[in-house]
Amino acid sequence: MPKPTFFRLADEKRHRLIKAAYDEFTRAPFAEASISNIIKDAGIPRGSFYQYFDDKSDVYFYLLNRMKTTATMQIKQAMDVHDGDLFAAMRSLFAGMAKALIEGPYAKFYRNIFMYMDFHAASKMSTPPPPHPHGNGEIMDFLVDRTDMTKLRVSSEEDLRTLIHQLMGLFMQTIGYYYNRQSAGAVVDEAALLHRLNQLLDWLEFGAGQPR
Repeated sequence: MPKPTFFRLADEKRHRLIKAAYDEFTRAPFAEASISNIIKDAGIPRGSFYQYFDDKSDVYFYLLNRMKTTATMQIKQAMDVHDGDLFAAMRSLFAGMAKALIEGPYAKFYRNIFMYMDFHAASKMSTPPPPHPHGNGEIMDFLVDRTDMTKLRVSSEEDLRTLIHQLMGLFMQTIGYYYNRQSAGAVVDEAALLHRLNQLLDWLEFGAGQPR
C-alpha cells in the first residue's frame, strides 16, 4: 500500500500519479507495464516514486483496492435501494458493472485484469502477498447481514453464503464470456451481455427446469 508520503501529496499531483498508473496498466498487462512510463506520464523523478510506493506491485494493488472500495459502496447502495432483496440488488448492480466493463473509463484496465489475471503476477512480486481481490469477507458479511431471507428459499446462513458465492461466480463467468468472445473478434454489446446475465440470474432465481 502507499506510504504516508503519498497521501501528503497535493491533490493535483496525487491524482496525476494515479492517472498515470491507470494509463500504464491499461496500456499493458502487469508483467509488461513499466514504472518508467508511469513516472514519465506523472512528471515525477524515479526517486519520488519510491517515496510513495515500494514497487510496481504496490501501486498496482493500490489501484485494485480502489476498485474494491468502489464495488463495496455500490453493493451497499444496491442492497439499501432494494431493501435487502438479494436478486433485485444483484440485477441492478450487475447492470451497472456490465456498463462499466464495456464503455466505462477503466474498461481496458478491467480487461487486462481479467484476461491476464494480473493480480496473480503482481502477488508473486509482493512481500507479504496482499489479500486476493476476490476474497472479500467484508462484502460477504455485509450481504449476509443485509439480505432479507424471507424473499429466498434458503434456511440457514451457510445456504445464503453458498448462494452469494454462486451469484458472484455467475458474474465472473459472464465477464470471462464477454472477454473471450471479444478476443475471438465477436461483438458483444451491452444489451447482449445484460441479456445473458439476466438469463442466468433467472435460472438461478426461478430454476431452469420445466415444472413437473
